[in-house]
Amino acid sequence: MGHPFTNAKTKLHQACSVIWILVFTSTSTAQTLDPDASEAAARAALSVLSIAATPNETLSSFSFLRASGDTNSLRSTQLRGGFHPFGNGLYLEGLVAYQVYNPVVFFPEITPGVDVDVTWASVAATLGIGWEFPLGNDWHVRPVGHLSLGHVTADASIIDFPIFPVSSGSTKPIDGDLNALGVGASVGVYREAKYGPWQAEYRLRQTFLEFHPIDEPQAGDAKANSNQTTFFLRHRYPLKNMKFFNLPTQLVLDAGLVYYHGDAADVLDTDWLATAGVGVEFDTSRIGVPVVKAGRIMLNGVVAENFDGFSIGLGLSF
Repeated sequence: MGHPFTNAKTKLHQACSVIWILVFTSTSTAQTLDPDASEAAARAALSVLSIAATPNETLSSFSFLRASGDTNSLRSTQLRGGFHPFGNGLYLEGLVAYQVYNPVVFFPEITPGVDVDVTWASVAATLGIGWEFPLGNDWHVRPVGHLSLGHVTADASIIDFPIFPVSSGSTKPIDGDLNALGVGASVGVYREAKYGPWQAEYRLRQTFLEFHPIDEPQAGDAKANSNQTTFFLRHRYPLKNMKFFNLPTQLVLDAGLVYYHGDAADVLDTDWLATAGVGVEFDTSRIGVPVVKAGRIMLNGVVAENFDGFSIGLGLSF
């Protein structure tokens, strides 16, 4: 039995071939596509959206990511944060993200030797509510339930002919705009420790979100999931002879690894993404910023199977 996303991509390839033929044979008569083709196109769009909507522990709270390869490019901006509002175990988490994913050759089976230029633009907001439980020896476990809303626009062309129209008001068979709802959960294990002058953080997190179209009859029963396993570590070291705006400063080193499973792995064409970075953190508690204890600036390198790049991030500690 084939992978469901692989089957979906095969259907989408067939749908694009049909549209390719219609480009040259269309008349004033309205054309209709197989509903399965629309469902497959929606599934691909949902898979791209799911990457933007899933909290990525390996990036800073406010990050700008840019990565590219021979046949793709990925750009994203993510604002993410979590806190304990009442000082007890209750934990609230939020994410707002904008992402543009542009694989230059996305449907190579349509016709040999012809590149398909596809751009997927996604915006998503994800909320999480959970509870943190102590495990002892500075370890904590944090189960969180998530609800996400997102919008994705697909725009593709073969030799400048559109495959997916961008406008939501288009009369074409497959619409380029798709709204989606995602529901899921995550469980994370965290530890903060100190080794001499070094402060350390360790995080392991498993996240699963499933996305469905909102009010999109052409999408049929399309759905897609984001299934990620994240490993992350960060170390801080005080810089006694260096100050940032006359504030105590620390050297920060971090590294992370994301394993993608399911639909997100297929659409990104990679099973993993790794980051490693260096930065500085400065103590803001002395300047009277409410709640915020420290600010952090990071520069991270990013590498995956088919692309690499960098991320610039800003972080806050509460």
